[in-house]
Amino acid sequence: MSKTIGRFEIIRELGRGAQSIVYLARDPHLQRQVAIKTLHFAHADPQQNRQLLDEARMVSQLRHPNIVPIFEAAETQGDLYLVFQYVPGKNLAEFLKVSGGLTPAKAIAIMQPILDAIAHAHAAGIIHRDLKPSNILIDDDGVPRVMDFGIAARTEGLTDDRGQLIGTPAYMAPEYILRRSSSKRSDIFSAGLVLYELLTGQRAVPGTDSAEVMKRIASEDIRLSRDARNLLEERLANLVYRALERDPENRYESAVQMREALDDYLVPENLAPSTDPRQSTIDFLLRRMRHKSDFPALSEAVGAINRITTSENQSISEVSNTILKDFSLTNKILRMVNSAYYQQAGGGNISTVSRAVVVLGLDAVRSIAITVMLFDHLQNKENASQLKDEFLRANLAGVLAKDIAGKVSARADIEQVFICSMFHNLGRLLSQYYFPEESAEIRRLLLQKSSSEEAAALQVLGISFEELGVGIAQAWGFPKLLVNSMRKLPAGSIRRPANTEDRLRILAAMSNEICTVIADVPADHQQKELRKLATRFGEVVALDEQDLRDTLERSFEQVGQFAGIIHLNLQQTRLGRQIKAWTGTSANLPSTQASPDAEDGLAGTVLSDVLAAEVASDDIAGEANLAVEDIAAVVSEAILLAGIQDVSNALVSDFKLNDVLRIILETIYRAKGFKRVILCIRDGRSNAMQGRFGFGPDALEIAKSFRFSLVFTPDIFHAALANGVDILISDTNDPKIAARIPGWFRKAVAAETFLVFPLCVKGSGLAMIYADRAQAGEIVISEKELSLLRTLRNQALLAIKQSI
Repeated sequence: MSKTIGRFEIIRELGRGAQSIVYLARDPHLQRQVAIKTLHFAHADPQQNRQLLDEARMVSQLRHPNIVPIFEAAETQGDLYLVFQYVPGKNLAEFLKVSGGLTPAKAIAIMQPILDAIAHAHAAGIIHRDLKPSNILIDDDGVPRVMDFGIAARTEGLTDDRGQLIGTPAYMAPEYILRRSSSKRSDIFSAGLVLYELLTGQRAVPGTDSAEVMKRIASEDIRLSRDARNLLEERLANLVYRALERDPENRYESAVQMREALDDYLVPENLAPSTDPRQSTIDFLLRRMRHKSDFPALSEAVGAINRITTSENQSISEVSNTILKDFSLTNKILRMVNSAYYQQAGGGNISTVSRAVVVLGLDAVRSIAITVMLFDHLQNKENASQLKDEFLRANLAGVLAKDIAGKVSARADIEQVFICSMFHNLGRLLSQYYFPEESAEIRRLLLQKSSSEEAAALQVLGISFEELGVGIAQAWGFPKLLVNSMRKLPAGSIRRPANTEDRLRILAAMSNEICTVIADVPADHQQKELRKLATRFGEVVALDEQDLRDTLERSFEQVGQFAGIIHLNLQQTRLGRQIKAWTGTSANLPSTQASPDAEDGLAGTVLSDVLAAEVASDDIAGEANLAVEDIAAVVSEAILLAGIQDVSNALVSDFKLNDVLRIILETIYRAKGFKRVILCIRDGRSNAMQGRFGFGPDALEIAKSFRFSLVFTPDIFHAALANGVDILISDTNDPKIAARIPGWFRKAVAAETFLVFPLCVKGSGLAMIYADRAQAGEIVISEKELSLLRTLRNQALLAIKQSI
């Protein structure tokens, strides 16, 4: 055996398989122990090696506490090797040899973080394809960590292994054995096999004959032994069986859904009944919703909506950070603010959320974010048409309410009115989303009988839509103001509001009642019903018939603009057809077909290129034959260029210093995928550098820890500021560097690599931009990127000088 692999010094062998050997080794450059897995194939295949190297680089981007990270991947003498973090402990197979089958609680406690790791990989477009106990490490603290994504593949579409079987026969999914097809649900099957083994201490399909094992997996349903069935509850057995369904369509749809099923198993079913029958119904419906595969995604969106709407005093940084966590959401919001509609309000040629907030206002960006998030999670295959109608109806209500509020209330209320009006009929929307059959029955009753929607919902669901919406909103922790705006108004004339809460509730109700007229009342009766509404709300909103028609036309136009941005054809929806009938022609509605924005200037052009690159990087790679790293560089440079133009536009206007600095920091954060970016400003009174704000997880809290005296000490930060030089630290643990990393930094930040851009005037440090990533060596900057980053740094310096 060679004493080295690449630069790594072999210490000892840790284990081996049919095509691989795992060694404990030492990295002489970074002075740390690593695990190296060598892969040797019977027939050398350069193309296969290149593919596996590409996949390893892709997997190296995964960062999760239950995933063993890949540090490097390379080739030596025709064989591949992968360098992993060394995790002391034993793998799950070794663990189970000693422990045997575990209790359900212990088995599930191990399985939950494994599923979290798989869900994280799936979200990044990666499937494992060889999930098994020997690829799950149990570290010295008992934490399970999944490894060996080295033969992972993209989840999009089917994989083609050219007839070769890759993986371990006893843990292969039936569709892979039969058709060489791998998907997220193949990993679910393997996870079911691991869970089976955790509960029983035995393989689900034992045997040493690989062909026989694969035949059984492909042709027979896997069932627990009689002894195991006697020990396990039927609920848990059925949970295992669902993961092991031979038909992928019958398995859990995602690792998140399987995790939720395990969570539910651990929660006692016989909870104390509520004394309020309505609350019991809400609890029952909530339990049903949790078992739907869509629930985790919608709950996550609801949490983000809550974070955006809960605090009236929420800072721009907090809102921007919430939006920037979602890559897709960020791009969609930027598309919206650069659309024709928002150009009229000052938008267009905007490449950062921070700039959008400056131009359009914090509340407007909140509303856009909430609209996009809600629509993104209403994509249901079975009843997409009804869901789109419900969403458009909610969106139209919000737009109508904004227009009306602009005439009758203070400007500060307008965006709140939009949000409250959108969620006024949350109960009906949730019913359609989670209970489509019941919703269809409610509509049938409305057509057959002269009963109200409330009575029909009570008959079918046992609760009205209003009670359902309010109850779920309270369970989800929606703000009190928003919850109260969901409550219906009494019949008859409406009195003037006594306070802001009343005004929001009235405007939300009025806009939704107008929507009901547009959506449900025949065209020849609409004018009559609108006059009734004008009389009902006349004391609160003094709108004559022409004012109301103008409001409707403006609102129809805005809804049409938004439908175009999200590629939704209004004429294919029931509400769109009703709007057409109302206007008498489709000429008043803007085109809803997707078309590129005709933006002038560098920012508009570059932004369009960036969005295309980010959304369709696979297409770029295929057409231009670019490597993943090249694509990343192209996207990074485009974002930096667009950000520079954004800052230039801000600097020639009546700008606020913090707004410009925020745009600069966000551009840097998005362009290079940093974990966090923080701005520090000199405090002249204390002669100290102090963190102010930033982007990334906990950036605002961590910024508070960035405080150090400017009295010179021989560390990295003082060196950068004293000499006015940019510094990149590739590894904070490098022996040559470690002594110059200050203690306050190591205590405050868990980052192994970071970048410092000092902002100096006449040799004096005024400020500092800091950016980091978690793992050593992750920051790689090209000459072009460095030049663009320095341009942004210089713009920050210019803004500070102009503000002094």
